[in-house]
Amino acid sequence: MPFTPSEIKNKEFTKVKNGLEPAEVSDYLTQLSNEIERLKEEKKQLEKVVEERDTNIKSYQQVHQSVSDALVQAQQAGEETKLAATKEAEATISKAQAQADLIVNDAIEKARHLSFQTEDMKRQSKIFRSRFRMLVEAQLDLLKNDDWDYLLNYDIDAEQVTQENFQHLNNQDITPEEQQQAQTQQSANNANNSESTSNNANSQSVTGSTNNNAVNTNESNSLKSSEEPNQTKSNK
Repeated sequence: MPFTPSEIKNKEFTKVKNGLEPAEVSDYLTQLSNEIERLKEEKKQLEKVVEERDTNIKSYQQVHQSVSDALVQAQQAGEETKLAATKEAEATISKAQAQADLIVNDAIEKARHLSFQTEDMKRQSKIFRSRFRMLVEAQLDLLKNDDWDYLLNYDIDAEQVTQENFQHLNNQDITPEEQQQAQTQQSANNANNSESTSNNANSQSVTGSTNNNAVNTNESNSLKSSEEPNQTKSNK
């Protein structure tokens, strides 16, 4: 059972014969009461200090928790930022690589196209040169043909010959049958003259066709010879 300092101080004892000295007992109780009072006051102060320390500890714990949470959040934010930066860098690198590949492929394709155009222009130039040479040679061969001399020297007037024949026949005594035969012969001569002229024209046409066939044959050979190196290049 706890005692208060006032209870100890005011405690009364039963007086008996040959008992203790009352003054000494009273003085001792007073001292004991004062000591207990002091201890109680000291206890209060200590409890106050402990309470303040507990409060400070709780405050420190809260600060520590806040700092820890802030550090965790900062670490998470740093990781997220690092991951986002890494992904963005990878995406940028991939995009730049794709654009670079596209530019390189486009340049290669343009160079290949220009090369094909150059080769085609060379081939067409060779074909044109071959055609032009063969055309000139064909024209020279046509000029050297003997048919030109024949045509230039052929100056007989068929109409004049026919008139002379009729005049000769008129100077003779002929029967109507003979006159009819002469007219038939005249028609036949005219037909022969027309056929001769047609044959000469056909001869010139055949000569030109032969020259054209020679041109086409030489052109085909030139095309084959120009394509063979290209095929060899493509095979390589």
